[in-house]
Amino acid sequence: MCAMLLNILKAKNQQGQKVEFEQSLALDNDLISAKGGEFTCDATVKGYYLYEDEQLHLVANVSVGLLCVCDKCGEKFEKTLVFPVEETFVEQYDLHDNESYSIINGTSIKIDEVVTDNLLLSLPTKLLCKEDCKGLCQVCGKNKNYYTCHCEQIQQELERLDNPFDKLKNRR
Repeated sequence: MCAMLLNILKAKNQQGQKVEFEQSLALDNDLISAKGGEFTCDATVKGYYLYEDEQLHLVANVSVGLLCVCDKCGEKFEKTLVFPVEETFVEQYDLHDNESYSIINGTSIKIDEVVTDNLLLSLPTKLLCKEDCKGLCQVCGKNKNYYTCHCEQIQQELERLDNPFDKLKNRR
């Protein structure tokens, strides 16, 4: 994975002025392999940064394609993940300040870690092929998005018939 560096000298020389940028960043599939996914393309990072009061403010949107496995039905699907990045970089890094990243040599910033941190925070807890995914039948295992089965109704009826407490209902 190549480092993504932004040269900030222009922003330092023009304090308070936005410097726009757009770059691609190759992401490591290990970031999402635990969720059964992989990246289908490099991430596109597009935004601006500006320098004020010995701080650099970065504002960007990141877009990356994913090949995922649905958490409900197990089908593979493609998804584009788009998420915002708003971070602050400081000249003098304070060990007690966990909210800021540091500026490298006063001339550039490395934004790989910023992008990956925000990516991990932006990943949904459940990856679904579609919002209304019906999942798998718990009895026969068929994908309920494509097949209609009556297993759950049959199972509920059997459970009702085998319920030993049903005898108490009719007792008076």
